[in-house]
This record gives sequence, C-alpha cells and structure tokens, in this order.
Amino acid sequence: MKLIRFFTILTLGLVAWGCGGETPEPTPEKGGRLATPAGLEVVEGTLGTDCASVSWGAVANAVGYKYKVLESGNLVTSGETSTTRLDLVDLEKKTEYGVQVMALAEAPYDNSLWSSLFVFTTRLRDGSESGPSVVVAQDGSGDFQKVQDALNSIPANNPTPYIIYIKEGTYKEKLLIGKGKDNVILVGDGAEKTILSWDDCQGTYNGADSSLPETQRRSYTLRVESQRVQIHDLTIENTHQNNTGSGDQAMAVEVKYGKVSFFDCRITGYQDTFLGRDDSARIYLKDCYVEGNVDFIYGASVMVFDHCQIHANREQTPITAPSTAASAPYGITFLDCEVTHDEVGFNGQKVQNIYLGRAWHYGAKSVWIRCKMPKALHVDGWMENMSDDVVEEKKIFAEWGCTYEGADASARKNGGRVLTDQEAATYTLANIFADVDNLEEFTTKYSVEL
Repeated sequence: MKLIRFFTILTLGLVAWGCGGETPEPTPEKGGRLATPAGLEVVEGTLGTDCASVSWGAVANAVGYKYKVLESGNLVTSGETSTTRLDLVDLEKKTEYGVQVMALAEAPYDNSLWSSLFVFTTRLRDGSESGPSVVVAQDGSGDFQKVQDALNSIPANNPTPYIIYIKEGTYKEKLLIGKGKDNVILVGDGAEKTILSWDDCQGTYNGADSSLPETQRRSYTLRVESQRVQIHDLTIENTHQNNTGSGDQAMAVEVKYGKVSFFDCRITGYQDTFLGRDDSARIYLKDCYVEGNVDFIYGASVMVFDHCQIHANREQTPITAPSTAASAPYGITFLDCEVTHDEVGFNGQKVQNIYLGRAWHYGAKSVWIRCKMPKALHVDGWMENMSDDVVEEKKIFAEWGCTYEGADASARKNGGRVLTDQEAATYTLANIFADVDNLEEFTTKYSVEL
C-alpha cells in the first residue's frame, strides 16, 4: 500500500478576519476597483513543519499582488509578488498563520480590497511515507491529547493513509470513526500499553447525551463507519460486566460499514464484545486476542479471525451469534485460532461448558478451521437458534481440522457438523473476501515508522 504524502489544513476555505471580509465591488469594463483575490489555499504537497506555499486565483487586469502574513493575529511579514503563489519559509512548527492578498492595478483601475484571511497551521513534524500524520499523547507532547480529536482531524473523503499514532496510556473515551473518514491507520505502543476504554451497556449509555441519535448512543467503545481502516497494537475494551441479568449488551467494537483490519490487538469485554453490524462490512483480524461471553463475536458482517486467541470469561458462553445474510457463502470464520477460557469466570463460577455459537438470524454461518479447542467445549458444540427467522438450509455451523482436549466434533447438535475436505478447501482469504479490492493490502499490516 503506497502512501502519497498529504497534509492537513485545519481551517478550510476563507475566514473573514482583520480588515478582510468586505464584499468586493464588481470589476467594470473600464475604471473602478479590481476584483478581490479569491480561492486561497495551500498548494498540494507544500505544507511542512517550517514552510508553506499559498496560491490564489488570478485577477483580471492585475499587474501584481500585495500580501501580508500574520502569526497568531500579528503581522510578521508583507511584500509584493508578480505571481499568484506565495512561498513561505522559516515558519514555526505547529503554528497558525494567516495570509491576505490584494490585487494591484494600474490606471484606469484601483487596487482591490484585501482578501479574507486564509488560515493554515504548519505541521508538528516532518512527514515520511510511513510516519504518523498526527500523534495523540496524554502528556501534551503530541498533536492531540484525546483520541476523538485526532479522529475528527481526518480529512473528509481522504484518499491516502492518515496515520494516527496513539502513545502509551489509557484513554477513556467513546470513539467514532465517522462516515467519510476513510483510509485511516490507528497505531498504538502495544496492546499492553495503549488502551482505549469505555464502560457503556445498552440502555444506560454511560456518559452519553441522551439527545444524540441512537447510533451515537450505542454501547460501543469504538464504532467504525468508514472505508479502509487498519488498527494496530492497542487494546479496545468495554469494562461493563454483564452480571445484572438484563440490558448488558456492552460492545468494545462495532463495525457498521467498510473494510476494517485489526493486527496485534486486544479486544476485550463481556457480553457482545465484537459486532460486525452490516452485511456489507468486511472485517479481518490477525494475531489478535478477543475476550468476552454471551455471543461475544456476532453480527451480519463477513469476518475472518486469523491466528487469534478467542477467550471466554464466563460459564455457559456461546462464542458466536451470526446473523449472516442467507445469500452470503461465508459468515464468521476462524482460521488457525485457539479457544481458551478462565478457570473460574469473573462471576465466581467455574468454567466447564462453552459453545462455538448459536444462530441469531437468517443464514447464520460460523466455521472453525484448524483451531485448537479446550476441554470445556461442550460435546454439543452449538446451542439452539435464538430466533425463528433462521434459514436452516442456509445455516452453516461447522468445524474442520481442529484439535480437541475433550470431545471431538462427531456428536455435534443444533446443525453442527464437520466439513468435507473439499468444502474446507474453499475457506481461503481469496474466496471469503472475493469482493474486496486489493486483498493483499486489506490483510497485510501496514508498516509504520514511529
């Protein structure tokens, strides 16, 4: 995945400030005032830590342009240029600057009015093809102290990777990567060091404004609604425990749309930890740890857990609850994973019976390939369906090539079975993600230099 360097302008468009902002007079055919310069912007690829180039639209009949540059509202330089581009050097890092321009005229015209002030902010650090775009640090040493502020800085409809480096710390925030915030890479200092934490459960919305739309009040710690997102080397947790008996859906991750990949992450919670909500979403996890209980990996999305540890933290845990579309050939697939569990659950009960899943809706599909199964896996393997709209002939609950400490897959119930060798051979990333453009990019951890 090739990263083309790009830069963030913190203020878009023109901002009226100082003596700018007047409505320009129309330029007459003969005599009068020149039109005010418009369209000021940073030239693509020229905004750096100590430099920037600003351009604007040419003004008819102008013989040159006068400019002034302000730093935090104070004039630092001024002059004239014969072009529609101003190259600025020796600027301060991560500092706000403003530029105003006036078109110069010869008779029979008068000079234009000053343009509105165009504001930009220089970068904190030099960019590289694999370095971070912005840094989040609780001690103030980065661009932001809060993760959501960094997510808000992602340019709309961003065409190239925007790398957000989140330094060590526990960030207690409810996080949303919203629609249009595309091509994002979140990178932590390691799953033990960078922790994104929240404690909602469905129906309580801890810390949330009840006037917000429902989709913003759901119980997630992190919700993704954008395209092409990678998340590396951090923990996402929902710390709410499902010990009250009701209303305890408490997601750590909710993927609504898009193509989202996780590498070397810990995703932990209790009930309903990880949700792939929409059947259009494609989700890939590699070398991750996912923990929870009661349907803690669930939803309609096509998901692959590749060489992951899947951990149950309570007795009578069903791991998956797929609601796969009946027309979809694949649902939730585990490749070369290991299933583990606490000896004694968080509620004090010994963990002796866990299940691979139960059907939630439609053509539910949960398949385990070459996985290591614990002794606590119940001989039935699977629980009964949760709803009447499950399409039995489209449901696939299956295992193949797994190893077992306890009972093997020969006596499975509720639709569970062993795949044939021919069927198992179709469970490849290329087949499962057949509709994903650039599969290698989607399933390969992007290299980031920190």
